[in-house]
Amino acid sequence: MPGSGYAVDLYQADRPLGAGLLLTRCFVLTADHCLRYLAGDEELVSVHLGDGTAVGGRVCRRVEEADLALIEVLEPELVPLTLPVGDLPRRGDRWRGLHRPSLSDPHLGGRVDADAVDYTCVGGGRVQAMQLVAEQALGDYSGYSGGPVERVTTAERGAALLGVLIEQYPDRQAPDRAANVLFAVPLREVMSRFPHFRTDHLLRALEPPASTAEPAGRHEEQSATRGAAVPPPAAAPVPVDDPPGDNSAPLSVDMAVAKGEALLSALKEWSERGLIDPGQVAGLQVHIAKNVVDLALGGEAS
Repeated sequence: MPGSGYAVDLYQADRPLGAGLLLTRCFVLTADHCLRYLAGDEELVSVHLGDGTAVGGRVCRRVEEADLALIEVLEPELVPLTLPVGDLPRRGDRWRGLHRPSLSDPHLGGRVDADAVDYTCVGGGRVQAMQLVAEQALGDYSGYSGGPVERVTTAERGAALLGVLIEQYPDRQAPDRAANVLFAVPLREVMSRFPHFRTDHLLRALEPPASTAEPAGRHEEQSATRGAAVPPPAAAPVPVDDPPGDNSAPLSVDMAVAKGEALLSALKEWSERGLIDPGQVAGLQVHIAKNVVDLALGGEAS
């Protein structure tokens, strides 16, 4: 069951797969092992939102070695605007899990024991992970994987999405049980693993839809980002969707300006949080501004 807001449940038909979280209205992040029962050629899943709404989803990228997977939401217009605000974890932060497997299971919570450790996943890949201590000694944390890890509000810091829970650590004296040490992947590591959140994809949000035939594979890549809020490490402050109606029409002046402002706001926020290199910000700002002006004047984005 989803905890609240951006926590979701994943299903295939009536079979529960695991938890996930909305990064934007168009993308759900989960632990790759939650999809282990999908056949090799199966891509379609059902995303169950916190309000009970079920929307279609398609697995668009799996990074098995890092235990991460990304699912494209096929009906983003049905997703409410309850997107997370992200931040970097710090050692000593209080955390909580927004997802629990069922109403009979407890919520997880505890403290961040290490904010960035090199960790070798079960899949064999190495990631930068958060090491978490759970106050609930359950012995088995199956069913919690893929759920969001959120910082608890304190006097100094507000609530924020820190990452996604992926694995539990076995008890060395009783290998059939799990210790209360869990590992989660922080947002910075997530963003580095998926091309959907790289600079070229962000800038593509300013490009008008192509009116001519495109090479094979190009349309699929664009459809994964079209209609989404600007895909930030957490969420853009103001989600910006494509205008309704004819998708082949060029962007209006107001739409171009709105998308440009959302991108500029996101760049500033990411720079302040250390999620991107501050040295890149100025160049990206100029590029975005130029695209907005060109589109407003009826030209094409570069």
